[in-house]
Amino acid sequence: MDDTNQCNALIEDIYSASLSTGNQTPLLGRITEYLGFEACALVTARSRYSQAACNASWGIDLAACERAEREFGASLALTRLNGRDIQTGEFGFDGEFLSESEFRTQPFYNEFLVPNRIQHGVKVCLENSAERLVFANFGRPVPGADRQRQRQLLTILTPHWVRAARIFLKLGQVDVLRQAHSEAANLAPFAMVILDNTGAVYIANRKAEQLLRSDGLALLHNGLHAALDSEHQRLQQAIRAAIASSNSAAGAMQGADLCISRPSGKRSYQVVVTPLAPATQRWGQRRPATAVVVFDPDDEVTASIERCRDIFGFTRAEAQVALGIMQGRSLEQIAASQGNAIATSRNLLKRVYLKTGVNRQNELARVMLNSPLLLPGVGDSQPQRQH
Repeated sequence: MDDTNQCNALIEDIYSASLSTGNQTPLLGRITEYLGFEACALVTARSRYSQAACNASWGIDLAACERAEREFGASLALTRLNGRDIQTGEFGFDGEFLSESEFRTQPFYNEFLVPNRIQHGVKVCLENSAERLVFANFGRPVPGADRQRQRQLLTILTPHWVRAARIFLKLGQVDVLRQAHSEAANLAPFAMVILDNTGAVYIANRKAEQLLRSDGLALLHNGLHAALDSEHQRLQQAIRAAIASSNSAAGAMQGADLCISRPSGKRSYQVVVTPLAPATQRWGQRRPATAVVVFDPDDEVTASIERCRDIFGFTRAEAQVALGIMQGRSLEQIAASQGNAIATSRNLLKRVYLKTGVNRQNELARVMLNSPLLLPGVGDSQPQRQH
C-alpha cells in the first residue's frame, strides 16, 4: 500500500474508532508506527489538570504514564508552544515548548522521560478547552525517522483526529447521560415503560421488568400486551393516540388512564399512558414517544429497619411498629407479630408519633409513604434494559 492509500486508510479507521467503545490501543499503535515512533500515550485531564488519566498507550506502560501525569503534571508543563498556549489541532516537537535547558530541569524529565527513552518526540493537542485537555504524546523516534516527514503526516492526520475525538467524546457524553437517566428511572417505585414512535419498547425500568410478566399485562419487545382482548384494545388505542400526539407538533398532548385486570385475582393494575414531547427525529431513527406507567395496588410496601432509623430516627422496635402501620396492618396484628403486649406496641406508636409530628395512624402512613422509604436503597438499583 503506497503512502497516500495508507494515510487515507488510517484516517478512515480513526473516524470508525470514534463510533466505537472498543479498545483504542491497536489504532494508537498503528498511528504511532505510521508516524515513525515507538511509543505513544493518550492523555486526558479535566480543567486545571485535575483527574489526569492515561487512557491508552503503545510501547510504554500505561500506569507509568498516568503516574507521571498525576504526580508531575507532565503534559501540563508542555502546553506553551512557541511562547503561547497550544490550541486544539496544533502539535509541537520537543524544543518547541521549552528550551533544552528548561526541559531538562523539569521533575518528570529524569523521573519519567529518560528511563522510558521518550524525551524526544511530538505532542498533538486533540482538545484544549475549558472542559478538558486531550493530548497524544509520541516519543522514541525510530532510527532514521525524518522529522520533516513526521510534520507533514501530522499536518494531514491531526485535523481528522481532532474531529473524530469530538465525535467520540460527544457520543461518550450521550452514553453517560443515558446511564444516569437509567439509574434514576430505576429509583421509581412503579413500573415505567418508554415506547418508541412505532409502539415498540424503547426502555423499561427494573420495576417493569420484574412486574410485567404474565399477570394480565406483559412486557414484550414489540410493546405492552393486556391479557383480555377488550382491555388490550383500549390499551393499544391509548398508546396509538399518545404516539400520534407526540408525533404532532400542534395541539394538546393526549394521554389516558386505564385499569388492567389480573387473572390472579389481585387488584387491577392502574395504568397511565402519556405522550412525550416531540423530539427531533434523524433519518427515520427510533425515538421515545410515549411513557406508560403502571402501578400495582397490591405491591408489597417494604423498607428496611435501618432506613427507618436513618430517615426518622426510629429505634428498631419503633420502626417495626411504624412499618406495620405503613403496610396497613392493625396495631393488634403488629403486636402479635412482635410478641408484644398491645400496650407495649401502643407506647411504641406514641413515640413514633412524637418523632414524625403526627397524631393518627393514617397521618403516619401518609408521612411514611411520602418519604424516601419507597425508593430503592444504595445498591438496589439495576441498570435499565434497552430494547
